[in-house]
Amino acid sequence: MGQAMEDILEIKGLEVSYRTRAGRFSAVRGLDLSLRRNETYGVVGESGCGKSTLAFAIMGYLERNASVPAGQILFEGDDILKKSRGALRSLWGSKISMIYQDPSAALNPSLKVGLQIAEILEAHEGVSRREAWAQAVAMLNRLQIADPEKVADRYPHQLSGGMRQRVCIAMAFVTKPDLLILDEPTTNLDVTTEANILDMLNALKKDFRTTILYITHDLGVVYKVSDRVGVMYAGRFVEEGTIGDIIGAPKHPYTQGLLSCIPEVLLDKSKRRLTPIAGAVAELDSLPKGCAFAPRCPFAQADCAEKDPPQLAFDRGRVVRCGYARAIEEGLGKTASCDDEPLSPECDDYAVEGARPELLTLESVRKHFGDSSTMFARREAGKVKAVDDVTLSIPRQSTLGLVGESGCGKSSLLRVIAGLETASGGTIRFGGEDISGPIGKRKREMTKRIQVVFQDPRSTLNPRKTIREAILRPILLSGVARKDAERRAEELLEAVNLGCEYLDRYPEQLSGGQKQRIAIARAFASDPELILCDEPTSSLDVSIQASIINLLLDLQRQKGTTYLFISHALGVVSYLCDAMAVMYLGTIVEYGPKDKVLSPPYHPYTEALLSSLSVPRPKAEQKRIRLEGAVPSARDIPAGCRFHTRCPRKLGRICETAAPPRVVTDADNDHYIYCHIPLAEMKDMEPVFKEV
Repeated sequence: MGQAMEDILEIKGLEVSYRTRAGRFSAVRGLDLSLRRNETYGVVGESGCGKSTLAFAIMGYLERNASVPAGQILFEGDDILKKSRGALRSLWGSKISMIYQDPSAALNPSLKVGLQIAEILEAHEGVSRREAWAQAVAMLNRLQIADPEKVADRYPHQLSGGMRQRVCIAMAFVTKPDLLILDEPTTNLDVTTEANILDMLNALKKDFRTTILYITHDLGVVYKVSDRVGVMYAGRFVEEGTIGDIIGAPKHPYTQGLLSCIPEVLLDKSKRRLTPIAGAVAELDSLPKGCAFAPRCPFAQADCAEKDPPQLAFDRGRVVRCGYARAIEEGLGKTASCDDEPLSPECDDYAVEGARPELLTLESVRKHFGDSSTMFARREAGKVKAVDDVTLSIPRQSTLGLVGESGCGKSSLLRVIAGLETASGGTIRFGGEDISGPIGKRKREMTKRIQVVFQDPRSTLNPRKTIREAILRPILLSGVARKDAERRAEELLEAVNLGCEYLDRYPEQLSGGQKQRIAIARAFASDPELILCDEPTSSLDVSIQASIINLLLDLQRQKGTTYLFISHALGVVSYLCDAMAVMYLGTIVEYGPKDKVLSPPYHPYTEALLSSLSVPRPKAEQKRIRLEGAVPSARDIPAGCRFHTRCPRKLGRICETAAPPRVVTDADNDHYIYCHIPLAEMKDMEPVFKEV
């Protein structure tokens, strides 16, 4: 058998272009790709590089204004581009399937999920409705969904985000497809759910001998699941090779730049500053004559902007589209990495020296929903205990990271601190002043001193207001004269590395990263002492994420601001924060300086979160721990230790009946864990990450 028989998908010289009012531009440019049977091929790159266009071209899902002027897409030897719409429908769902980033967009809200899976079997396998339903339930069971019969009988809105994504996986695999395309399927999921889904995909791939094309901007995920990887920029692969070669020894400057942006666990902000890739992704409608990456490349030579870069071949099938790749490999140029970048003088200011006075203190704070409107709601059993007895503090000019799975109460706690929700009990003190009551009873000055940056800036920026109006409003409300406010707005834009030309633009004219910078600028407009950050980098490319993290650190150094940073991205939290609090089902299970939280002794939940991380570290061995089941309902919290229903280190009945004690881990009295496991036993835990 030749190589052609081994390839399930072969793309030759693919060109995909779009027609717009400004003219026609190419989103995929002369791309070649071969996918072998039963392998996982990762495609990585920033937004706007053409990754999703490639996926939609393979599926035949291109928009009406798209065309394919050149190339072939051979699936099992047949050119997909020459197939009729009817022929493509016979492939979709049977031979080729696709899983999207947002499962809500892929599921019909008016149909039960079991029926949606069964319909695929009826259409492609010709089985009866009864048999299709049985197979749908069996597939859900295979995906480790508890009570699959009940889940199959529910509507999408009755399921969590992770559960909906598992339903989409069941829909994709139920017909045992030959090719599965995944477009950012775990981007919005927390680390434990992501780890379980990636494990399931790997297992199903082996069972069904499915070939997977995995599209993402997350290099950690690619490293965990892929056999080979293609790094995409401006519609082309700039580097291809085995995952070990690409992550372990990147040769293209763009690949090196992507890796230098990643805030790895245990990387200290006081030791090394993240290195975002300079500039923005090349605009596909105005590409330079030569190398598209040249305007951002630290190694660019004069001829890079004039001539198309050649493809250089290396060992083990490695291909690099850069004329200077061999020179870079030989050490004539180096990019920043975790191992070789010298300490930045700016980083010294991030180090916290000595004790700092506390700015925010929470004592036994609770937020219970459904406890004041109806007779049923007055019953304790009817309450949703989103936040339940939280005690912690944040010193001035420091950053506290709050981590945990979706549904554990992080955002509810943030809203209580911000005054968007009224605490059901406990005390919140800000600068020594009690702010536990509703926001209407807070002094107006207090709303200026506490600001919020949300996950999605689109939901907080009025699309009908210019950026100037968005930033000026909080400044003017603080009593500043118009002329001074205008100058202040310009200064804020400069502080977030955007020019004054952005003032008269509307949100729709900005990229996601630019919108988030505007949201940060607006948060700083009133010179707050505390900024509450709710997943502000979760959906951003790694380079934009790195620049936002650097921006937050720079502004903290300049302004003396304090942050509460909520995220499920432990790498981001561990880099940015001075202390960490781990939250589970409404309460804090571990709290302390980040270096102590990230090394034994761990709370079993912290240990599981760390082991679920997708980290691109070839030289590190990572412990594997997976949590089974979902976070219990905050309406029906388990007795005893609320983590005992999922804990891999459960001791026995004591965990089920007695609340865990507060265990202080050392003489500093600043790191504590709520757990029944003896401290000596926790100290004997193996680290999650070990160098090999």
